[in-house]
Amino acid sequence: MKKTLLHILAILTLPQVSAAYNHVSIHDPSIVVANGTYYIFGTHHSAASSTDLMNWTDISSSWRWATDNSNYASNEQAFTNQQVKTVNIGGVQKTFNNFNARAWSAYGDSGYSIENNMWAPDVIWNKALKKWCMYLSINGSGTNCSIILLTSDNIAGPYRYQAPVVVSGFYMSGINYHNTDLELAIGTQSTLPSRYQTGNQDGWRQRWPNAIDPCVFYDEQGKLWMTYGSWHGGIWILELDEQTGLRDYNIKYAYTLNNNNANDVRTDPYYGKKIAGGFWVTGEGPYIRHIGNNYYLFITYGELWANGGYQMRVFRSNNPDGPYYDSFNTTPSAIYDGDRNNYGPDGFRNTNRGENIFGAYGDWGYQTVGDWAERAQGHNSVLVNNGQNFMFYHTRFQNRGEDFQMRVHQFFLNQDGWLCAAPFEYSGETVTDQQIASSQTFNDQQVAGGYKLLIHTFNMNHFNKQLTLPINITLNTNGTITGGATGSWHTQSGTSYITLTVNGIEYKGVIVEQTLEPTAEKTICFTAYAKSKGYTVWGYHLPAYQETVGSTDNTSGYLDAVSSPLLLNDGQTAVFEFINHTSKVELYHNWVACFSPGTVIDKNNILVALRADNWENILWSDAGITNNYNWFTFKDDMEGSYVVLTMTYKGGSITIHADITTASGVKYYEEYTKSGVTGSVTAFLTVEKGHLLVSKSYVISPTGIRVDKADSRHAAIRYNLSGQQVGVGYKGIIIENGRKRIVR
Repeated sequence: MKKTLLHILAILTLPQVSAAYNHVSIHDPSIVVANGTYYIFGTHHSAASSTDLMNWTDISSSWRWATDNSNYASNEQAFTNQQVKTVNIGGVQKTFNNFNARAWSAYGDSGYSIENNMWAPDVIWNKALKKWCMYLSINGSGTNCSIILLTSDNIAGPYRYQAPVVVSGFYMSGINYHNTDLELAIGTQSTLPSRYQTGNQDGWRQRWPNAIDPCVFYDEQGKLWMTYGSWHGGIWILELDEQTGLRDYNIKYAYTLNNNNANDVRTDPYYGKKIAGGFWVTGEGPYIRHIGNNYYLFITYGELWANGGYQMRVFRSNNPDGPYYDSFNTTPSAIYDGDRNNYGPDGFRNTNRGENIFGAYGDWGYQTVGDWAERAQGHNSVLVNNGQNFMFYHTRFQNRGEDFQMRVHQFFLNQDGWLCAAPFEYSGETVTDQQIASSQTFNDQQVAGGYKLLIHTFNMNHFNKQLTLPINITLNTNGTITGGATGSWHTQSGTSYITLTVNGIEYKGVIVEQTLEPTAEKTICFTAYAKSKGYTVWGYHLPAYQETVGSTDNTSGYLDAVSSPLLLNDGQTAVFEFINHTSKVELYHNWVACFSPGTVIDKNNILVALRADNWENILWSDAGITNNYNWFTFKDDMEGSYVVLTMTYKGGSITIHADITTASGVKYYEEYTKSGVTGSVTAFLTVEKGHLLVSKSYVISPTGIRVDKADSRHAAIRYNLSGQQVGVGYKGIIIENGRKRIVR
């Protein structure tokens, strides 16, 4: 499709639609950085890479296994013969018996397949080995699972199996514990210690961990640790040997119980130290990182299904191995000493623990709406990079079955050192915690105004797919909050910290500017944490819409509600920017771009009525219209979409061009030209059974240059005459803040 310079310049004067996110479906995503590229590894041999944390490429097929005789080993072959044969314990070389990880997990299950049982890998660069170390869960049909170490010289592999790190499921009758590393850790045993002889799977689960979901990290003193575990028996931690990447067999753990209860084990010679969970409570995907002055433990509670209540919680500690606390319980609250329901609305047994960094929510911005409302977010990993903190998690959606995708959000430390996740997906922001603490990006006058407010609380009915939905509030210039919630607010001078009291609860957090994904529309946001409750709140400043155009009728009455008109003479272009909301009942229940002859809207004399659904009402035809729509999902795709509509009148022809970015980040266009037009014409918008939120409408002169006032908060963006963004070193004719000038 040919575009004129006029059309390109018209688009350049608008808030730019952001590069569409390229999301990938990676479950249990674990982040690692290598040579400036970000890599995500996930369950079921999945992987992706990115250079900007927004556009991801699936590289699962290039991730390989190695064995003695192949760099392309199959999943069936890869985990049967370990490379490490000896280990040094107390200065003595000990034989490391071969552990067949596949056979261990397949024990007792004649139909076992390894294909869907490679879970939650975590990859780290080992400084001493100078290798990439992958810690991979090999899942069994019960709790007969293991976490194994594989290494590679290259981030994408091939990875070769070295040895097990920890193994679970010793209770199974006839299973041979001599083939594990149990005796390397606790000494030679004539029989399996009685504490592991639980008799059945349920007995094991109540007391001992499931050896899956590893997270490996260096602490601030350079020690290497691995936390692991899932549900039931809790989350545990072991010290690893920095030189081998395996467990440190020279570190000894006592066998200790809480209240002399054999099912409340706190430390164990083989499994290490319990730091969270126990007694059948939910919790998996542990992840620990040091941020600021503390170690933070992320755990996901609930079940991973769309209606399972999956939800991330955060605890913190001064030490890598705990104890881990939240801000509103007085005991080491990450550990349980009895059966509790730690998610959902389960009455008297319910217990609220951990910071609820966020949960299921919808009707938020332009992307997380309708069927794309997020829920069941969890099993996250964390990247601390150049002063910024990022969390990576998988999410399911409100009405898309069990489909899932990965998301990336930046998060910040508030005044009290608790974590506050950014309200929208990361889109290239550069703000750091240090900048938050030392500079005030917005003054109170800029912060004041209308907001959408989202309160992430506990005890939601996930089984019925309950969502947290936003309410409208106003941050008034006198420091009060009115609207759907009441209270007060104030900022901290010289910083970007904000304190809000909402319905009697105090929240402390940060103010940041973010992009309303998937557009490039910028807005002021806040994210804050209630130390007394464990809740978090998000807010974003509402765009100042010029007008709302709404219609409850269909085609026969589509002209009942129209936008403000724009008068065009030959050579001029009308531009409308708007958010399109549709009833999604029929394809045609969307926006309509209209022209009438003369200087005012004449509803009885319409020249053109181009509908969003590839139809021209006046001609009652689709002739001459071009687009790239996904026709069969059209009505759903258009809901919440961001539309930049240009309507150009030149040389007796009218050309209508729409650039459309859907709520899920897909880009579409539609274009139509009508010839034989004379005299002045009037451009306007209407809608069939929906409503449009019009943020901007204006006319571009024949020069193609629209003069805009520069935004004093940002450096000017420059373009060449081809419409490409250029840097400050570019020489030649540029367009900057809507004006042409020459840079020599």
